[in-house]
Amino acid sequence: KTVRAACPHDCPDTCALLVTVDDDGRAVKVRGDPDHPTTAGSLCTKVAHYPERTYSPERLLYPQKRVGKKGEGRFERISWDEALATVAARFQQIAADDPRAILPYSYAGTMGYVQGGSMDRRFFHRLGASLLERTICSTAGTAGYTATLGAMVGMDVEEFENARLILVWGGNPVVSNLHLWRRLQQAKRRGARLVCIDPLRSETAEKCHLHLAPMPGTDAALALAMMHVLIAENLIDRDYIDQHTLGFDALAERVAAWTPARAAAETGLAAADILALARDYGGIRPAAIRINYG
Repeated sequence: KTVRAACPHDCPDTCALLVTVDDDGRAVKVRGDPDHPTTAGSLCTKVAHYPERTYSPERLLYPQKRVGKKGEGRFERISWDEALATVAARFQQIAADDPRAILPYSYAGTMGYVQGGSMDRRFFHRLGASLLERTICSTAGTAGYTATLGAMVGMDVEEFENARLILVWGGNPVVSNLHLWRRLQQAKRRGARLVCIDPLRSETAEKCHLHLAPMPGTDAALALAMMHVLIAENLIDRDYIDQHTLGFDALAERVAAWTPARAAAETGLAAADILALARDYGGIRPAAIRINYG
């Protein structure tokens, strides 16, 4: 029979699954639901091979303890009781000295209530561990969004296909976001220009109209130069800036020195390419521009 399910992983696409189950209750096939509007039935490699991973003879089923030096690959099977006692003893040893030495780095491995609904924080709080906003990736991204846009907001992924210019900045959606890539391909077929900004010649870069490869760590210089051109050539929406932003004058002063020539020296890109990208960006109304950050 076919069982309808949803992927539980920490991913916003929330893929709809169609799982084929035999008479013994064993899943024999997993496929995406073609009626799911976000994914159109396509699954990532990890989820598409769930049955092979779940029933693999090489799957680790029991706790194992290292008996040799690190890197030797020598382990022996132990019981769950011994495994839990070993971990608990180590936590107690650290906590006896200073529990703040325990760094509570955790997040939602799946979207289930146990993993995502605060059990980890209760556990670490009980230990007296140091404080951390669970993760250094999602929390940092939220802070960045809030500082620049005022809130942690997203967008309708279906709107990508209506864009005229798409900047894939430091991302590789061909590999890491295949559902978005399908939307980008639809936009490309409708005339959108795709630009990839990445030091690496990634799979995505190979399929875009233009690949700009700045030196690693120089993305900010490129962004500052683009803003320099947009402001200097008045390719910005002054009404929007006046009504909905703060600190624009300070920003304009900050980017004044970042000419395309200066950014070219920092990034290794051609000044003409930086200038052309900024003008392309400024020549399209903002609603028709999409940026995918890695």
